[in-house]
Amino acid sequence: MRSPLEEAALLLDSMRTMVLAVELADGGAHSAPLYFVRGEGFALYWLSSPASLHSLEISRTGKVAAAVFRPSRKWADLRGVQIRGEATAVRKNRAVIEKYKAKFRLGGELDPVIARSRLYRLAPRWMRLIDNRRGFGWNMEWEFPALQQK
Repeated sequence: MRSPLEEAALLLDSMRTMVLAVELADGGAHSAPLYFVRGEGFALYWLSSPASLHSLEISRTGKVAAAVFRPSRKWADLRGVQIRGEATAVRKNRAVIEKYKAKFRLGGELDPVIARSRLYRLAPRWMRLIDNRRGFGWNMEWEFPALQQK
């Protein structure tokens, strides 16, 4: 049997969409479904317009939460990952862009859209794996230290 951390990585790699949540300046909340890829460790990357509401809020606070889950019809099959952390726009990385294009089978026809988009990175600070196959409400949590700035 795989370790829970390996299960979390496999779940993230097998899913296509995360729900990203941000806090609005007025104290409200906003969420958006976004395609993503997992990068190093448990960092998540996505492409988005810098003018989208979630991108504007990321530039304001950087604080985000995300949920990724396998669709299920029975409670006993519920599996997912919840993440809280810091998000930021990052320099486009060829390896991440190619991984994104391969995962979503994007040909060159979307290159102009990708060129207009920004690449964002969620650096997890806290993560919870939920897996009801192991028992109702089973979960495991991890905390990740903030990366040191050089």
